[in-house]
Amino acid sequence: MRSTGIVRRMDELGRVVIPKELRRTMRIKEGEEIEVIQKDDTLILKKYSAVSEMLDFQAEYASSIYRTTGYTAIITDTDKIVAISGDLLKRAIGSPIDERLQEIIGLRRTEILKDREIKPFFEVGCEGVKGQVIVPIMVRGDIMGAVILYSKKEPNDTLVKTAETGAHFLGLRL
Repeated sequence: MRSTGIVRRMDELGRVVIPKELRRTMRIKEGEEIEVIQKDDTLILKKYSAVSEMLDFQAEYASSIYRTTGYTAIITDTDKIVAISGDLLKRAIGSPIDERLQEIIGLRRTEILKDREIKPFFEVGCEGVKGQVIVPIMVRGDIMGAVILYSKKEPNDTLVKTAETGAHFLGLRL
């Protein structure tokens, strides 16, 4: 932990304002949840991710998709990769997602990208990928993350339905 040097006064309702620069740096948007953690005499504010809370489950789910379909599976929260399977590198877990992917997820619909439209969203490559499906994980109208599937074949109904089923299922678990 490092000090920011910023001091804020608590108001009569117990509220403290998080400075705009810190909100921008941490990608905290209005309405997002913040987890409050107490450690000895210190309070820690942490951006809350319901998707990240289920890391073991996410990893098993992504692995199952890969084993049964051969599709590379990536599960994200709204900021970073939380689970990955298949041909992509495990070291990508925790990598931030880029603004293009955040915009696509923000559309709140299934996006199907084909061969030439596919550009890597992460530090890992997409060599040989012919199809990509991105489906937001939604909980009560809020975007919690996304299920992304890569295929070495042209996108088809199975790829789309697998991604949509995964996103719906994970949304029910959150």
